[in-house]
Amino acid sequence: MDTNHSTSSPHSVHNDTHTDSGTTVNFDNLYPAIVQCFAVILFGYIAGRANIISTSQGKGIGTFVSKFCLPALLFKNMCILDFSIVNWMFLTSVLISKSVVFIIVTIVTLVAKRPVNYGYAGLFAIFCTQSNDFALGYPILQALYDKSHPQYLNYIYLIAPVSVVILNPIGFLLLEIQKKREGVDVEVSKSINDSGPKSGTCALILHVIKGVITNPIVFMTIIGIAGNFILRRNLPLVISEILDVLGDAFSGAALFYLGLSLVGKISGQMGPQLIVPVLLIAAKALILPLVTWEVVGALEKSYSNKNTTESLSMFGFLYGTFPTAPSVFLYASHYSIGQDIVATGMVATGMVAGTFLSAPIMFVSAKMLTVVVNSELDYKTLMLETSFDTSIISLVCNIWVIVLLFLSGRYKKMPHQFLLCFCVAHVFSCLGLILYEGTHSKTISWIHLVQFTLILVGVLSTRCWTAVISLCLYFLHCRSLCFVLRIRWWLILAGFGIPMFCTGLLIMLAGHHMHAEIDPSFHYGEDQTILSLAILTVCSIINIVCLILKQRNSSAYSKLREHQNGDILNSKRKKNNGIKDDSRCRLLGRKDSKEEDYRSMNSCNNCDNSCEGVGRTSIEDIVPFPKETESLISDSSSNSSDGLTDTYEVEQCVYGTCGIEQRRRCAGLLRKYNTSVVAIPDEDSVGSNRSRNVKDDFQSNRFMLMLVLCQVSMFMGLFLCTWRLFNRVTTGTYVEVEFLDGVMNYGQGFIIFAIFGFDTRLIFLPCIKRWRKLVYGVEIVTLPDSSELDEETMHLCEQFKKYHKNNCSKAIVKDLKYRLKEYKQVFTGTDMCDWLLEVGLAHDRGEAIEYGRTLVTGHIVSHVTKEHHFHDLPYFYNFIDEEEDA
Repeated sequence: MDTNHSTSSPHSVHNDTHTDSGTTVNFDNLYPAIVQCFAVILFGYIAGRANIISTSQGKGIGTFVSKFCLPALLFKNMCILDFSIVNWMFLTSVLISKSVVFIIVTIVTLVAKRPVNYGYAGLFAIFCTQSNDFALGYPILQALYDKSHPQYLNYIYLIAPVSVVILNPIGFLLLEIQKKREGVDVEVSKSINDSGPKSGTCALILHVIKGVITNPIVFMTIIGIAGNFILRRNLPLVISEILDVLGDAFSGAALFYLGLSLVGKISGQMGPQLIVPVLLIAAKALILPLVTWEVVGALEKSYSNKNTTESLSMFGFLYGTFPTAPSVFLYASHYSIGQDIVATGMVATGMVAGTFLSAPIMFVSAKMLTVVVNSELDYKTLMLETSFDTSIISLVCNIWVIVLLFLSGRYKKMPHQFLLCFCVAHVFSCLGLILYEGTHSKTISWIHLVQFTLILVGVLSTRCWTAVISLCLYFLHCRSLCFVLRIRWWLILAGFGIPMFCTGLLIMLAGHHMHAEIDPSFHYGEDQTILSLAILTVCSIINIVCLILKQRNSSAYSKLREHQNGDILNSKRKKNNGIKDDSRCRLLGRKDSKEEDYRSMNSCNNCDNSCEGVGRTSIEDIVPFPKETESLISDSSSNSSDGLTDTYEVEQCVYGTCGIEQRRRCAGLLRKYNTSVVAIPDEDSVGSNRSRNVKDDFQSNRFMLMLVLCQVSMFMGLFLCTWRLFNRVTTGTYVEVEFLDGVMNYGQGFIIFAIFGFDTRLIFLPCIKRWRKLVYGVEIVTLPDSSELDEETMHLCEQFKKYHKNNCSKAIVKDLKYRLKEYKQVFTGTDMCDWLLEVGLAHDRGEAIEYGRTLVTGHIVSHVTKEHHFHDLPYFYNFIDEEEDA
């Protein structure tokens, strides 16, 4: 709502939405409807998890729902639908909204994914636009609109076919193209290839069209529309009763089957693989509703009256919050994306998480439909109190993370130095809001200046630091640490300088535009809105572009450089003999050794634009993490601090040939940086792979997750600023968006805390060790020496090592991830117990645990941190090599 149009008299917030006809939206049935839906889903999930209903039996329920109940429901409603009362502009708005999201997701996936995968693009686009309209959406809408707007329920039967007929075929076409490229679909691809390029394209299109037409939703919609005109909306009584029986069975069976379909979908999707599901859920649950809200409000404004426009825009927003339909997982399983189970797992994880997260989102969205805003005072005070509480929580979280950064020494590292700046900036915004008095005065006092300077500098700085961290992460992975160290102060100046300059400019020039606005985010009216929109737009573009470029380089260059590294390394070994070797050794003060023959080939990557790469390859294109470099580094690592420092330097300086002076400056920067950070113990070094990994040292996956979540917050701000500039109507949906923006803006500290606030080495491990010492008398698991083992233990360990160890290792040993960290060549205690039962070495799980404990006692198996004995739990264990044991 524009502050120029706010009324002066306060009114209470009403709990019913009045429409143009005087009817109200019934909220009383909403809560029972949501509880009912998710209770049935939970029952289905429990039945599947407890194996009460097997997978084959569940497929039978799915067939009954999709082949009988849903077609019957669609056919009947299409036959009796009165098309004269359908608002076709609303359907067009929903189609445009879904198309916008579909195109954005497709383009972003094609740009970010390397190598290009059309299947990913099609699948993710369908995920973000196909809603669970009938099983979950219809009961919610029926509870809300059954009495006030019964015609709204019919839109579900029209919207669903629109998506299936128009958008899904584009996604299917992309999936088919990917299958053709990879040769996965033997029948279709073979017939296409045999018939030539031109006819092959036609066959591909016909194959997709056939799949669309035979889809039960599309087929029965077409038949139902035809029946509508033939029967003139009057079904014979016998047919109507049969369809009623099948249609009535749909709701419960569909929800139960939805719960069944969620079983086992989220396994193995932890760590960095959660980033894609988070993005998909954000696009489906936040971006699609907001786009629908904006488009419906804009198009309906010139087509319908004010009340109808507001009602339909809020209905469109609520519709957009419906979770993704389970059929998307079936598409992923059917096409398998080139046998890539990762994509299927990502879709499944997004579907499960999105379904359960949709409950509170739908509840709040539906509740906001019942709010009539007569004055901004109806909700501004409550919003300010909510932001105040959020700021206190975020302030505590930020202080916690800052203390952890100092205690762990990570504040000296990159990009954690910038994370510290982000936390400080957010502390400013939280303090400013806590000190803010919510005054209505338009006069400027020193208290006002302090409050708004803290708020504005803090809020704008968090946006700028999001972009700066994204730039830093991109430069660290696609250029070099040396380059980041050289421009570090420029980045710091951008992170704090731009917000300070903009805040000062706003206070000086926009003081006469102040409004009696309670919300400090828009106290300076339209000027502040335009400034916020500009900052958000620029920072969002930088953040998105850097994340995409980093993803492209991380995946695309790794395979390319595998083939190039060998030739480059050999050519440089021939070139860099003689004086360059001597100068390199003198420069870094190292002695001649076999290891130095390799290290002499390396200097600081991206030191200068004038640096020339090998074979006329631009130094800007060299990836700082080639696999051969990592292997050579791991082979040449030593336990001395000097060796660790040298290794760390080499990992930042790959295959570059710069001038002596430039190399000396870069080497000096790296040496100074390494001196301050190399002695810092790393919490991630407790894993089974103890060699230093620069990527892990940067904690890139955590930062990427942080940037994605911060980008979601910026998207909320963008929609809010756009609405305030171009729409002067305040509705319940607008209030919800403003509340979400306030919570996500001042609640970013909780995001930082959730990602970086759990330092196991500093917090949990000491507590666990003290508890273990209190209970067991020791802090770590102590095992007897091999010479002290009894004969039975030694015999069992020898038998296992001789006859079973290799088979067991092949069956269960793999690389696993926990809390965004990867552990090499490990297995879980649960997997070990399962294998022992499978091969017959144990008859029950108790016996399997005893067998595993014997292997731990006999120094065959060890916990990765030696803090646990063997348990039938997802603790990580590895096999001990004889050399390591010795």
